[in-house]
Amino acid sequence: MANHVNNNLRVHEISPEGQKVWDSFIERIEALKEDGSQGHLTGLFYKADEDGYWIVPEGEHAAEAVGAKWAFAYDMDEEFMHIESAWAAVIPLAEHIAQEIGKVDPDVRLVMTYEDEGPNFIGITTFNADGVDTDNDLDWDDLRDLVISQHEEIQERWDADECDWHEGQEDEGEDMMSEVIWETANDWQHENVEWS
Repeated sequence: MANHVNNNLRVHEISPEGQKVWDSFIERIEALKEDGSQGHLTGLFYKADEDGYWIVPEGEHAAEAVGAKWAFAYDMDEEFMHIESAWAAVIPLAEHIAQEIGKVDPDVRLVMTYEDEGPNFIGITTFNADGVDTDNDLDWDDLRDLVISQHEEIQERWDADECDWHEGQEDEGEDMMSEVIWETANDWQHENVEWS
């Protein structure tokens, strides 16, 4: 089974003209949910030929354009999209949206947080009219080390030399880690929103 990645794309700064482009993406995604593709976001990069068959524009693979082999938007409004994807964050899709908005709004700013369900990785990416502005991420080892460094009770159960739990502390250490890891990840994401 594929690891699911939660992507939360939100508007940080947008003009009325840019808002119209954002809203048009929402409308296109809603239309995908009704056209038989069940809302698969690769549909944003396909075009229908004169007979109604879907084709990919030359030189562009739809999954690469989205950034994941599949991706679906489940919750959207005038300033937010929640997208679930397989294995990878949808950074290319968010970049495409930012660049399209940027054609009418040179000051647009979008922010996307993402986290693998493991979590094998987490991240925060900012976008401007040119595309990706900054991208910060942590893999599992870095996130684990961050949690350990911030929680003394977990530190006491962790053997840094062996990079493993002290003997007999595995279950308690894992339980304590699972209680704080998502809050720590969320805090790190919010603290690492950056603009160049």
